[in-house]
Amino acid sequence: MRNILKENFLVSTFLVFYLIHSMQIGIGVLDFRSISQHAGQDAWISIIISGLSIHIILWLLYQILNNGKGDLIAIHKELFGKWIGGLFSFLFVIYLLILGFTVLRVYVEIIQLWVFPQLSVWFFSFVLLLTVSYFVIKGFRVVTGICFLSTLYLVPILLTFLFPLKFAHYSNLLPIMDHSMTDILGSARNATLTMSGFELIFIFYPFIKRPDKSAKWAHLAILSTTLIYVVLALITFVFYNQDQLQHMLWSTVMFWKIIELPAIERLEHLGIAIWLFIVLPNICLTLWGAHRGLGQLIPINKRVLIIILISALVAVSALFETRSMIDQLRAFTGEISFYFIYGYIPFLFILQKIIYKIRGNN
Repeated sequence: MRNILKENFLVSTFLVFYLIHSMQIGIGVLDFRSISQHAGQDAWISIIISGLSIHIILWLLYQILNNGKGDLIAIHKELFGKWIGGLFSFLFVIYLLILGFTVLRVYVEIIQLWVFPQLSVWFFSFVLLLTVSYFVIKGFRVVTGICFLSTLYLVPILLTFLFPLKFAHYSNLLPIMDHSMTDILGSARNATLTMSGFELIFIFYPFIKRPDKSAKWAHLAILSTTLIYVVLALITFVFYNQDQLQHMLWSTVMFWKIIELPAIERLEHLGIAIWLFIVLPNICLTLWGAHRGLGQLIPINKRVLIIILISALVAVSALFETRSMIDQLRAFTGEISFYFIYGYIPFLFILQKIIYKIRGNN
């Protein structure tokens, strides 16, 4: 798979850091309510546990790819054959579309809640997806550039989240380890959707120069993401008590309301607008991955395929109208992310080892 790609389609190895980091930083930064649902003020420990477990899964993922012959589509075909492998690959494409759609719909809901309550969901989704489709059609290098710029934009935005420390109540973090390990692991499970996104390596692996050397950049990206989430979780927990946090929508957005600037009265409006550049790589990369995967499974024109994908996402976005439906969507996406990351990836690793050993013996 990889050696048939021309050099001008490949990206440098270090850019894997920006690809993974930009995928993991998205809507999860703006809300720590679900993560703290079980472990309360100890949920920052859950984030650390989740980050450490992701490092293990990432190692398994690279073992699968390094031993395989291309991306996940090719590996499925090699292990399961054309038809069953194609079915698994199609399910992976659906998974990518669900990830991207969840980010899109949740971001639109944030805009409706804080800025434009009467915003048309389908129209905004159509405009945003139309922009994303332009980047997707231009190719993976353009999508990588979006991810790189998004990481640069993130730095000054994260600095604004330090303002609440002026009103911090550090006693909110006490007592430490007040929850059982079951509760802490429950919150770690809820953090799966927040920490997901690294599995896109399955689809863009052949587009990396010397992909087997990119693992250190991938691990560095997950480490930096984990540190960011731990710091932001601690800031959130010292600013809100747990009762406030569980009854507040998008608690991190409230941080922008306490910042007073002479020229800007409503900084949260500006922050939500700028956050578009943070969630844009989430949508771009997942849509590119789905487009790439379907393009290998179905012989269809690329432009026709992207039109079909956009039309389907816009149509589905209009179906999720209420907040409860959006919460159910987030919960559903978190569940399938959990089973894919902690179930399917280890299963695929073990199965690949077994099949290769049997074929080697024969």
